[in-house]
Amino acid sequence: MTNNSVIEQIKDRIDIVELIAAKVQLRKTGRSFVGFCPFHANTRTPAFTVYPESQSFHCFGCKASGTAFDYVMRSEGIEFREALELLAQRTGIELTPRTAQDDERDHVAERLGEINAAAARYFQHMLVKSPHGADARAYVAKRLINDWSLEHFQIGYALDERTRLFDYLTVKQNYAADEVVAAGLAIRRDDGSHYDRFRGRVMFPIRSAKGLIIAYGGRAMGDVQPKYLNSPQTLLFDKSAVLYGLDMAREAIRSQDAVVVVEGYVDVIALHQHGFRNVVAPLGTALTAEHVHIIKKLTKNIYLALDADTAGIKATIKGLQTLNDNLDATLVPVPTPSGVLSWSRTVEATIRIIELPDGQDPDELLANDESLWPKLVETALPAMDFYFQVLTRDLDLDQLPDKRSALDRLGPLIVQIGNQLEQTHYVQQLAHLLGVDETILRRELRRQAPTSRTKPTAPNVRPEQPAPPASRSAASPRSVGDGTLGTTTVAARAAEYLLVCMLNNSEIREAVQHKLIADLQDFPHAQECIASDVDSLFAEDDELREIWRARNAFGHDGDVLQWLATLPEPLRHRAEHLGRSVELPKEYLVSSEAMECVTIVQREIAKRWNTRLPRMLASTVDDAEADTLYARVADIQQYLNRLITPKRSSTFDDLHTRHSNT
Repeated sequence: MTNNSVIEQIKDRIDIVELIAAKVQLRKTGRSFVGFCPFHANTRTPAFTVYPESQSFHCFGCKASGTAFDYVMRSEGIEFREALELLAQRTGIELTPRTAQDDERDHVAERLGEINAAAARYFQHMLVKSPHGADARAYVAKRLINDWSLEHFQIGYALDERTRLFDYLTVKQNYAADEVVAAGLAIRRDDGSHYDRFRGRVMFPIRSAKGLIIAYGGRAMGDVQPKYLNSPQTLLFDKSAVLYGLDMAREAIRSQDAVVVVEGYVDVIALHQHGFRNVVAPLGTALTAEHVHIIKKLTKNIYLALDADTAGIKATIKGLQTLNDNLDATLVPVPTPSGVLSWSRTVEATIRIIELPDGQDPDELLANDESLWPKLVETALPAMDFYFQVLTRDLDLDQLPDKRSALDRLGPLIVQIGNQLEQTHYVQQLAHLLGVDETILRRELRRQAPTSRTKPTAPNVRPEQPAPPASRSAASPRSVGDGTLGTTTVAARAAEYLLVCMLNNSEIREAVQHKLIADLQDFPHAQECIASDVDSLFAEDDELREIWRARNAFGHDGDVLQWLATLPEPLRHRAEHLGRSVELPKEYLVSSEAMECVTIVQREIAKRWNTRLPRMLASTVDDAEADTLYARVADIQQYLNRLITPKRSSTFDDLHTRHSNT
């Protein structure tokens, strides 16, 4: 489809800096990027500026300006339709002519939005005007939520009655029962009757970045569990891709060039209420890759302000991992004392931790002294300083075993630091903390230093071993000696799902082949490493590859049962198992799901080369070969950047989550 919603989806997924930097050398200056204009003879002073916060560009020489669409149309010499197709392919969005299903889906989405808006008005009335809302009014008063916040955040109250909202929406507002269920506001019993999902709860509408109500969070009034209850996933709502308060915080984040991530609804409301508007919160989950993708388009300065208890510390550490894995980064060569070249992934962002006083939430802190918040932000800890604090908190550093534990926890993090000055600072800090000579400490750290770019592991845990492929022929064991890592569980499942899709749909087969060629066509050096044929997607699983080849040889139009009968037993068993276990989504989703799986497998293949090539480079002594390897590393990096992390799969609910953390 080619309507405005698709255009907005593409804009939401694309990062104009990444798009332009693939062809134009850009240099960061303040909050923007500058380079020589690709549209006119500009060789002396860079006149071309890219603005991440508005996702736009402007040339002060030739006056070319616009969005990602305008850039692609100018740079490729194509019309809007072709630019739309190119960017849709880049972002994994399928463009098809509008169908009756598309119209119905849009109609359903519109109706769900109307129902959520009607529910908000109902909830607000119950909180503000109904005598039944007295206890809820007492709760919001206790939490010091004022009238401004009640109005701007549309806070309400769900009565503690079984069907009050359902009756209001179906009887008075004339919405169908199934529509109310689809909006996540009611639950259908086995006997066909319905009841309200939210009862006896203060209600916090959850809005999209554009301010449309897409879901709700409800806070229990008493000891009812769970304390917080969110809407289920619906056509409008995926909690892993929504930040609470973003619609009100976006402009402040841009103007202040910083975002603060807090724990919950009330934390966001309290800070906004006191004038600190660049604050958002995830919805009962840790930060996800989708959250990071949203944040990094607004700012590269990120503050985490989660609770100081054990759960809060764990959430902070997990958030740091997610940020590190998903923020834009550069690959920095770091020479080690042994003379081996190490590779470090340096994140292009500043991440700091705001330390909240023990036992105090932001609303309590602000109630005691509003001036404390800016001071806490100003003194926020760099991520590594935070690790030093929390990862040694339970240790007695006068004892040798605890000294070793501190080194095991902090050492892998220090050796991953790409900036040599910063790394030296933390080496000295750790030496002082442990009371050991810096030379001895460096010798110990040298043993932990990777010989290639390896992903930093979670602090305070051992490095996670790569999961084996879902199935592997005994004749072709996984090779690790040359840096080839076994396929992760996520990529293995994606490959299985993709194979089933292609076996069942000729259009998907053609689209996959086209994507493989298109994604690699601009990277000739990467093509020396990565093949663009479908076979390559199954390189880590001999059985999948042979099933695919066998079906090609037999013919995709041939009878499936006859084809299965031609397969050797192991392949036939695997193919039959896949047919039973892989459940395809509704027809209109199959293609987009398959494209997401292609991207996951492509990224896994590229990551393996990203591990192998630096090792080869570190061992070469030939200048010409080194130049070639450097070119391949650069191409692989740009290729990875092009493979934008796909939207969460609605069929493989856990597929994207695991992929994002690999």
